[in-house]
Amino acid sequence: MNDSNNWGKAAFSPRRIALVGASAEAGKVGRLLLENLWAYNRAEVIPIHPTASEVLGRKAYASVAAVPDPIDLAVIVTPAGTIVRILQDCAAAGVATAIVLSGGFAETGIAGAALEQELRRVARENNIRLIGPNCFGLIDAHGGLNASLAMGIPGTGGVSLFTQSGSYGMAAFSRSKEGAIGFAKVLSAGNKADVNEVDAVHFFGQDAHTRVIALVLESLSDGPGLVRALRAVTPHKPVVILKTGRSSSGQRAASSHTAALAQDFAVTRSILRQAGAILVDDGLTLFDVAAALDSQPPLRGPRIAIITNSGGTGVELADLCEAQGLEVPLLSAGLRDAIAVHLPAHGSAANPIDVTTAWQRFPSMYAESLRALLASDEVDAVVPVLLQRSALDAGVVDGVAVENGI
Repeated sequence: MNDSNNWGKAAFSPRRIALVGASAEAGKVGRLLLENLWAYNRAEVIPIHPTASEVLGRKAYASVAAVPDPIDLAVIVTPAGTIVRILQDCAAAGVATAIVLSGGFAETGIAGAALEQELRRVARENNIRLIGPNCFGLIDAHGGLNASLAMGIPGTGGVSLFTQSGSYGMAAFSRSKEGAIGFAKVLSAGNKADVNEVDAVHFFGQDAHTRVIALVLESLSDGPGLVRALRAVTPHKPVVILKTGRSSSGQRAASSHTAALAQDFAVTRSILRQAGAILVDDGLTLFDVAAALDSQPPLRGPRIAIITNSGGTGVELADLCEAQGLEVPLLSAGLRDAIAVHLPAHGSAANPIDVTTAWQRFPSMYAESLRALLASDEVDAVVPVLLQRSALDAGVVDGVAVENGI
């Protein structure tokens, strides 16, 4: 693996793109990708077709090698058996990065694995960085580049997603349309024959638009390399990881999906956490955590205050915080007294703070307790929880947040 980020510059900021497998026929993948790429106005897009002299009115070439100008990025959607030869053409043309969206490789069995190995050999011998095969493609939401199977571009934000599975790329669209999250970049690497999660962490770690990195991994391509990358990046950018294939049945499914190799999840989880990653157990939580980290400044430290109108919920949240290595400290007597004056007699000014259901009649008790916590230097973050809402409490938390510039 080459740690240089030149592959990423060619992939996400190309000046000239060749689409191998371009088609004028409606419903074909080559037509969808051509339309997606033409919507990007920062690069020349060149259709590659073995027999057509033009595709949808644009001049076409029979091969990448026949294009007279340098190509930064080749996007390939032809059958698996043609791609080794196409990569050789890319080598002759000096292509920096190639995306192979086509399937039919290691995920299909022994013959496909041998073909993928040959693909990897040709790419490495010719200094081509290979994304895929069997992948969804990539998107630069801020730049407007869509070299993927998706129709359109997700809403912009600070989250960059690396995934093996294309379905998580599609899920990114769904979540962004709901307004739940905004993306900087999306990269699907499928079988990870070359470009992998280590490359992605290094590239996203230096990307100006990326504030949070999210990874969906069926396997680890280079465990030690990922640990080094995480240790370099997590001090200034959070990395959230969903590791699938945790069970025996999940590992079997991953093997048939992207040729992922089985790994001991307990060991993997421990190592990744020690390297600074945040691990989650499902896709919705991945997107929720990434969105929360993108919308909030970094924590100053691990001390968390919880304020709720449900004692049971406070206990649950305290357990969840400590399970993630956070602290829910007992507040000082002075701070407890400052909060207690706003609470009913049966409330609690300890941490978690329980304002009870009485706050629905007197919303100021919640607001004043929240102000006292935010003014304190005893905690690094406050988690406000509102259950049993009423019309009287509308906007209480938002109002205090605005007062404090949050």
